[in-house]
This record gives sequence, C-alpha cells and structure tokens, in this order.
Amino acid sequence: MKRTVAFWTLLALGLALAQGGPPNLSPETRQRFEAYRPVFELVATIGLMEELDKQRDLSLTKAQAQRLLPILRDLQNRPDLKPAEAAKALSTIEDSILTPAQLKWMDETLLKRREEARQRQGQNPQAGSPQAPGGRGGLFQAIAQGRPYNPFREQPRAAESLKNLITLLSKR
Repeated sequence: MKRTVAFWTLLALGLALAQGGPPNLSPETRQRFEAYRPVFELVATIGLMEELDKQRDLSLTKAQAQRLLPILRDLQNRPDLKPAEAAKALSTIEDSILTPAQLKWMDETLLKRREEARQRQGQNPQAGSPQAPGGRGGLFQAIAQGRPYNPFREQPRAAESLKNLITLLSKR
C-alpha cells in the first residue's frame, strides 16, 4: 500500500510538471523542475520493479539482479541525484538489463496508472496539487533552491521501495 501511495504521489508530480508545474513559478524554476523528469521516471521505474518481479514470466533473473544491484545501491547511497545521473541509470536499466517484455509491461502499467491519476485529478482538482512526496515540500524546495536532493534517501516511500527491491534481488 505504501508503495502505491508513493507511486501515485510521483505520478501527481509528473502530471503537475506536464501541466506546467506548480503555479506561480519563475521560468527558471519551471525549467529546473522539467529537468528533473528523468529523476521522476527513475523513481517510477524502481517503484514498479518489485511488482514486475511478481508477474508471471516476467520475474527478474539472477543475471538481471546481479546487474541491477550495483546501480540500485549507488542510488541508495548518493546524497544528490542529478537528472543526468538518473537518465544514465534509467538508460542502463532499460537498454541493457530489462527485456522487451518487461519494458512493455512497465510502460503499459505506467500509462494505465497515469491515466487513472489524470481521471482522479479531474474529479478532484486538489488531488493533483503539487506537493512533495511525504508532504514536506522537500522535493520542490530542493529543486527550486538548487539544493541536493535524492528521493531514494529523502522521500521515505521511495527509499523503502528501493530498499525492498535491493533485499529481494540480493536473495538471488
């Protein structure tokens, strides 16, 4: 359940960015938020991997686990996750580790959940209001102020999701 809440929060953040980001932002700040899109995508991808592993015929193999673990541990230990670093990690995961069938499942699942979030936002305009994960304003403040930020360390649900995935893959 906690993973689902974190995932929906990040989807709401993505929707907020897609719709121009939080209100009353300067163009420079809005541009910084847009630059963080790879970070949001990486968090969503990591958030889905444990669920992916439970899908019939899509489980992560021992070889995939061995290739993922160094990347995941690095994400867990970084004090700051820059968009370029997130994009590189995401590219490695998508281009070199996951299979086309796994990627297809993840893409379809993400699209479905984004659509569900969009529909909920339409029913409740406040549902998509841009609040940082965990409700502390940490992400938006960090990005707006140019401070270091790693959602896998500072956002409890993303950190828990990553920790659970590392534990799961370490047993392979």
